[in-house]
Amino acid sequence: MDSLPVELLRLIFEYCDATTVQHLRLASSTLATVGYDYLIPPHFTSVEWRDDVKRLHSIASHDQLRSSIESITFNFAKVDEYSARHTSFFQHWLQEPEERNEILQDAWTRYYETEERGRGLPSFSSRGSLVEEAFKNIPRLTDLEITYTKCPYDIDVLKDVFLVRNCRKRDRVQACKNMNVIVSAIRHVRLSSLTIDQLPLELFKVADDRRHWFDCARSFASLSQLDLIIDPPPNLLPQARFRAINGLGHVLQFSPNLTRLSLGFHTYHNPLAKFALRFEDLLADFTFKKLTDLKLEGISCAEHDLRSFLTRHSATLARLRLGGRGLAKPYEMSIGGIHLYEGTWRSFFASLQGKLPRLERFHMEGDCEAGEIRTTSREVYKFHAVTDDNWGRPAATRPLRKTIDCLELERYLLRGGEYPKLAVPDD
Repeated sequence: MDSLPVELLRLIFEYCDATTVQHLRLASSTLATVGYDYLIPPHFTSVEWRDDVKRLHSIASHDQLRSSIESITFNFAKVDEYSARHTSFFQHWLQEPEERNEILQDAWTRYYETEERGRGLPSFSSRGSLVEEAFKNIPRLTDLEITYTKCPYDIDVLKDVFLVRNCRKRDRVQACKNMNVIVSAIRHVRLSSLTIDQLPLELFKVADDRRHWFDCARSFASLSQLDLIIDPPPNLLPQARFRAINGLGHVLQFSPNLTRLSLGFHTYHNPLAKFALRFEDLLADFTFKKLTDLKLEGISCAEHDLRSFLTRHSATLARLRLGGRGLAKPYEMSIGGIHLYEGTWRSFFASLQGKLPRLERFHMEGDCEAGEIRTTSREVYKFHAVTDDNWGRPAATRPLRKTIDCLELERYLLRGGEYPKLAVPDD
C-alpha cells in the first residue's frame, strides 16, 4: 500500500471516519504522514460539558494540525430541565407506556452522565487568553458560528425538545461575557462567514462591550456572509435603545463586502412582538455594494424606510426574504413576520414595481401586518413557508389553516400585472 501514489492515499483517507484514520496511520510511516491532514476534521465544535477550549488550544499549538480547522461552532445551549421533561413526555405520549418510559429514562440518564463529566470545568469566559491564543494560530479559520439554540448533546429526545423555545435556557450576563471573549479573539482572523443565533442587543450599548466589536473592523471587512439573530432585553430605555442600534449599525458597516445578510429579531420575553427598527438609525444611507441575498425577520418599520433600504441595493439584490419562523414552536404557524407601523403592504409592493431589476426570487413568511389595530385599512396576512432559507423546498410543506403562500406576490414583483388577491382560505 505504501507504493500507491499520495493522491490515491488521500482519496482513501477521505472515505474513512476518525477512528479508521487513527488505525490506518499505524500501518506504516507513509500512511502516518499522509493521514496527518485527516486526524482533525475541518469543522470543530465546542460544547461546555467537554474541555473543548483546552483541546482547541492544543490543536492550534500543533504545527501540522492547526491548518486542519476551517470552521468552528461554539455551542452554549443549555436545557431547561423542567420544561424539557414535560415536553419530552408529551412528544412521546402516543407510544406504549413501557416503550415511552424506557426511551425517556435512557435519554435523561445519558443527559445526567454527560453533565456530570462537565462539572468542575472552568467557565468559558474565564479562559479568554486560551481562546485568543488559539485564534491567533489557526491560519485557515474562515467560518464561525455561535449558537444558543442547537442541542449540544447527541441525544435524540433532547434534539426534539430543543425545537421548542421554552426548553432552552440562558443566562444573559454570562452570554455577554462569553460573546466578549469570542469577539476579542475574532480580530486575529479573517472570516468569510459569521453566524450568531441569539445575540444580546445590550452588548452594543455599553462602551466596553462595543469596543470589542469595533476592534474587529479588519476581520469583518472580509465577511461575505453574516447571519445575526438579535435578542433584545425586556427593558431598554429609548436612549440606550438608540445607542444599541447605532452600535449594531457600526458593526454592520464594517462588512462592506457582504453578499448575504440575514438580520432578525427574536424577542424571547414576548415571542409575538416585533422590534421597532428604523433603517435610518441603523445604517443611515450606507449601502452594501455586493449584496445579493437579504433576509429581514421580526421587525416593525415604516413603509418608506423599508422601501428606501431595499431600493438602495437594487443594483445587486437578487434574492429577498421578508419574515421567517421566528420563535414559533414546531406545530405553530410562523411568527417572525414584518409589521408596517406606517403605510400599507399594497402600496409597498406597488412602489417596488420595476425598482428591483435584478430580483430573481422573493419569499414572505409569518404574521405580516400593516396599520394600527383600530384602523379599517389594517392589513393582516399569515404566510406559510414555500422554501427554506437556502431556497429549497422546506422539510415540512403542509400549510396550516388560515395561512396563504407568497407565490402570487413573487410573480407580481418579478413579472408585474395585477396586484394579487391575498385572501385567507375558508375553513
